Amino acid sequence: MRVSSTMAGVEVTAIIAAVNVVATYFAFRWIDRMGRRKISMVGYAGMAAAAALAAAGLLALHGTVGIIVVMIALNAFVASFAIGVGGTGWLIQGESFPTAIRGQAAAIAASVDWAANFALIEVFPTWESAVGLGWIMLSFAGISLIAIGFIYRFLPETKNRSVEEITALFERQAAGDWRAGITSARDADAAAA
Repeated sequence: MRVSSTMAGVEVTAIIAAVNVVATYFAFRWIDRMGRRKISMVGYAGMAAAAALAAAGLLALHGTVGIIVVMIALNAFVASFAIGVGGTGWLIQGESFPTAIRGQAAAIAASVDWAANFALIEVFPTWESAVGLGWIMLSFAGISLIAIGFIYRFLPETKNRSVEEITALFERQAAGDWRAGITSARDADAAAA
C-alpha cells in the first residue's frame, strides 16, 4: 500500500513537471508575439478558471471523478502560470527599471517575490486547516482576477520598446497619465500588424 501511494505521488509530480516544461516552451514562443501585458492577463485568466475548477472538484465531487477533475485543474493551473506570469514576471522586472538602478531594483523585486513565496508556504498549512483546500483554491481564483485588473489598469505593454521608452511610459503613469502606456502600446501593436 505504501509503495503504491509513493509511486502515485511520483507519477503525479512527473506529470505536473512535464506540463510545466511544455507550457514554458510555449511561453517563450508566444511572449514576443502576444506581448507581456496580454500574455500575463491570459495566464491569470487561465489560473482563475483552473483554480475555480479545482475548488469545484474539491468541494463538490468525490472519488475517482473528483480526483480526475482536480488533477486536470491543477495541471491547467500550472500550465496557465507557466505560459502567463511564470516568465513574464521576471522579464517585466528586468525591463521596467531604468538602466542606472536595474540591478539593484531587480534584486529588491526578486527578494520581495521570494519573501512572499516563503510567507505563503509558511501560512498555507494553517490556512488549509482553517478553511480547507477548496476554499483556498477559490481564494487563488479571486487573487488571479484581481491581478488581471491590476495589469489592465497599471501595466503598459513593453514589447518592442527600448528601456528608455519603457521608463518614459512609467514616468507618465506616475505623473497621472496612466492610460498613456496602454494607448501607445495599442498604437504600436496596430502599427506592427
